[in-house]
Amino acid sequence: MKKSNRFKTMTIWFIFSIFFSALIAGCATQKKEKSNLFFDDWKVRAEESKGFSPSARKIDRNLSFKKAKAVSGSGLLAEYQKPLPKKKITMKMNDIEVSVLLRALSRVANQNIMLNEKIKGKININITKAPWDQVFKSILRTHGLAYAWEGDIIRIMTNEDMENELKQESQKRDLRIIEPFITQIVHINYSEAAKLRENLEKFLTLNKDGKPLGSVLVDEHTNSLIIQSIGDDLSKILSVVEELDRPTSQILIEAHIVETNSDTARQLGFQWGGLGYGTSNGDNHWLGRGGDTYDTSLIQSSTDPNPGQPVIHLPSIGNIFNFPAALEGTTGMTLGYMFENIGRGLLSVQLSALQTEGKLNILSSPSITTLENQSAIIESGSKVPIQTVEDGDVEIRYEDAVLKLEVTPFVIDNSTIKLKILTNKDELDFTRTVAGNPTIITKKAETNVILSNGQTTVIGGLSKETASETESGVPLLKDIPGFGFLFRNRGKSKSMEEVLIFITPYILEERPKG
Repeated sequence: MKKSNRFKTMTIWFIFSIFFSALIAGCATQKKEKSNLFFDDWKVRAEESKGFSPSARKIDRNLSFKKAKAVSGSGLLAEYQKPLPKKKITMKMNDIEVSVLLRALSRVANQNIMLNEKIKGKININITKAPWDQVFKSILRTHGLAYAWEGDIIRIMTNEDMENELKQESQKRDLRIIEPFITQIVHINYSEAAKLRENLEKFLTLNKDGKPLGSVLVDEHTNSLIIQSIGDDLSKILSVVEELDRPTSQILIEAHIVETNSDTARQLGFQWGGLGYGTSNGDNHWLGRGGDTYDTSLIQSSTDPNPGQPVIHLPSIGNIFNFPAALEGTTGMTLGYMFENIGRGLLSVQLSALQTEGKLNILSSPSITTLENQSAIIESGSKVPIQTVEDGDVEIRYEDAVLKLEVTPFVIDNSTIKLKILTNKDELDFTRTVAGNPTIITKKAETNVILSNGQTTVIGGLSKETASETESGVPLLKDIPGFGFLFRNRGKSKSMEEVLIFITPYILEERPKG
């Protein structure tokens, strides 16, 4: 009886242990599944959240003074402010008043002039097909006259009057030196205040010693400019800031860095997004992959939208050519045709790599967003210790062995981008060593290209030839001296390794208002 109870007790404990173990395993699996779901959720969010370009904002500088109007220059230097007419003229006159001749010249060139009452004298003129400006200046020099622009009017005066005006201008500059300074703090939203200062300081008026009147300081904490200058200079500086402190576009850079060899290069698949485009009889025709259900919401209207309103990312339209990485059954390439009166075409390239059985290696598929004219750098690798001995002292330094992609975008217009691309791939070659240190093989490419928004460029030619020898045979027998060659087989092979880099830029639109 006791043995029976003991057996029942052991059985109950055994069943309870199995149940408890299964419960723990189930919780762990559930926790792992929840963890995977959490990771997948954020991965999807990261892929969908591409960001936006900043919108332009009107900046209120809160000026406490009226902007001074630009003073029209006068004097001898004013001759170079605006070009004179260059129309060729022919004139022949004798014993004519200078004032009358100048008025006749103004009518020929349809130019407004204003004459000083002191202009007197007569002149003889005989010219054929001479430029108007040369004739005009020759007449003035002959009779000791000068001119100055006053808006669109040419004022003609004697040299004595010109000297008096120069003295007045000099007195005005002296008065500006003692003019009180105005201090203005300007917050910079999009640019770097320190870089702006270098250019803005050149707009300050110089005193007699050649030193600027006022200063432009930078507060790095708030990215602001502290401007102290006379009113006219401050007006000019603020106008320049308004033009330079503007938002720049953000560009999404998508890249696929693939390493393969010549034998498996044909297996590298890529998809051209369903964006084949043509026009016939006023209608637009699109090529897409066969067998897909097309999203009619992409057809925005019965007429084409304006350029600059492209349809971006067309996942449900399909692909013209489809070479998927994993072919199942007898699935092959299908070609479909779609006919609708829809908007302007946009070409996008979607890459899918064949990475089976170790025949192909996707080194990286980075995606990064950067501002226009700012470099986006993606670098992955390690630092290799290199040992050197000098005078008995052992020194270890570290060299980079990395895969690096650096892209600097420049937006030419809303649909065209210039890319400065620098790629670098380092490899360790242990077959060639120096003092036990491996050789670092570097593959580098640098180029500048112009692409449309969403267009892909491919960088190739980063190749390396690898030679290998293999030996197989019957164990023991292949090692018999003199007869081993009868039982073994040796082979040599060469393979060409190549790195392909696909780069696609996208100009991010501004965030929708509201």
